[in-house]
Amino acid sequence: MDEAGEQKEQDSQQEQHQNHQNHHHHHQSTFETPEFMSDWTDKQKSEFAFQLLTSLPPNEVIQIVDRISPYLHRNILSQLPYEIAIEILGFLDVSSLIQASQVSRGWHALCEEQSLWRNLFEQEGWGYDREEMDIYLSNIPDEEDYHANSSGGSSGSSGNIAPLPIVRTSSPLIGKSKWSRLYTMKNRPVADTKSIRKIKRFTLETLSNSSINRHYDPVSNTRYINWQTLYQNRLKIERRWKNGSCKVRMFPPSTCPVSDLHTEGIYCIQFDKEKMVTGSRDRTIKIWDIQTGRCKITLRGHTGSVLCLQYDAQDVVSGSSDTNLIVTDIETGSVKRTLSGHTDSVLSLRLVNRDQIISCSKDRTLRLWNKNTGEFIRQFNGHRAAVNAVQWHDNRVVSASGDRTIKIWDLNTGACLKTLESHTRGVACVEFDGTFIVSGSSDQTIKVWDALSGECVYTLVGHTELVRTIQLDPLAKRIISGCYNGHLKIWSLDQGRALRDLGQATEGRILNLKFDFTKIACCSNLVKIVIYDFADGIDTKFLL
Repeated sequence: MDEAGEQKEQDSQQEQHQNHQNHHHHHQSTFETPEFMSDWTDKQKSEFAFQLLTSLPPNEVIQIVDRISPYLHRNILSQLPYEIAIEILGFLDVSSLIQASQVSRGWHALCEEQSLWRNLFEQEGWGYDREEMDIYLSNIPDEEDYHANSSGGSSGSSGNIAPLPIVRTSSPLIGKSKWSRLYTMKNRPVADTKSIRKIKRFTLETLSNSSINRHYDPVSNTRYINWQTLYQNRLKIERRWKNGSCKVRMFPPSTCPVSDLHTEGIYCIQFDKEKMVTGSRDRTIKIWDIQTGRCKITLRGHTGSVLCLQYDAQDVVSGSSDTNLIVTDIETGSVKRTLSGHTDSVLSLRLVNRDQIISCSKDRTLRLWNKNTGEFIRQFNGHRAAVNAVQWHDNRVVSASGDRTIKIWDLNTGACLKTLESHTRGVACVEFDGTFIVSGSSDQTIKVWDALSGECVYTLVGHTELVRTIQLDPLAKRIISGCYNGHLKIWSLDQGRALRDLGQATEGRILNLKFDFTKIACCSNLVKIVIYDFADGIDTKFLL
């Protein structure tokens, strides 16, 4: 609608409002209920009015209907200032917001306000990449934006309608400062999966048709963050997890040269959006481009099997059956330092804070190191068999051992604070998020423990062999476990039950798995990795 049209509509709305006020005033001042009606009920009065109306000619009835109409249908939202209308809509959940958007064109436009969708996205506790958003918004729109927009967006998008530009008001919801205010994330609340269940099937289609899958407005030639699209894409991925619908593929792909492959089984794995890092029995660590599947660099520092690794922005830290830990520069592949001290295989390690490493070994001890200097800080003694796995959170360390126990330690003193006993055989893997400890054992069970009290909250039964690897996502309340017989299972942390059996991932024995919100990657004693991709064909730009 052009400006003149909008002005006319506003004028007519005001006129109707004025007439309504006049009628109201007129009735109040002059109309008096006749004496004979004074003790009638509302029901009797309405029946009388109805009978009276039916006795009138149709054209008179039509005029009365026109006069009554403003009393019955008032577009309250459109009569409010934009900021207040948005504030009110901000109290709605997703399904209510979508229903509201179908009331009228005016309401539809209000419901597309991006700050509403940003709030809904954050309420789910989903993560997003602020840095990537900053970079995207600080660059001037280029040819790519324009063409991407005209070609209908990337895979997973549908509909070709450009959404409204995001900044149209100085509403406090949107913030008067820089763009960054648009996606300041409060402490990520725990994801509320209830709202995912509540949303009816039609809503996703409604959403996807209302906005194109691009963060660009061709009309004003501006980049912005389309939170509605982000919400839609993230919800699709979450639904796939719930339904177990994913694409299974091998990594690296068959196009990868054989010379790039590991020559023996893969013990450990970690990945992000750009790369995957793997450690193998063939004594090497490989850094792969996760998009193309090409091996970018091979690290050959160890003289034994690479049993564990973790990387950060600067370094890959690895532990081996050669008893050493090695810190390697992730960009150049050059060895920075070797940490010697364990007297048997290093079975697991974690990067602690920014500059420390905690490692555990077949020699029954845990050791804390300074990553930057290689200096040994302290030893944790108490396990009676190999320490198979270690985790930490804040100032607590949790370890799992072949002696069937899990121990909680004070990171700063090395003192053992608690010993958890319930598994009937050795404990192979452990996860710890500060609240819960999750352990997998040779007794074929997974146990969930209250980290504070040390009580076993759940015992998860379903695997038929050693539970070798486990990962916990406290936000999605999801546990994924891998078993020696090649099977993967997804469990609910808060319900303490199996959600899905993903079947046999590999003919080999699963040795390690990692997952993020888009995929699970697991490795085995075979030379390839199996990936379960829950975001195949969905644009994951800005999502974390």
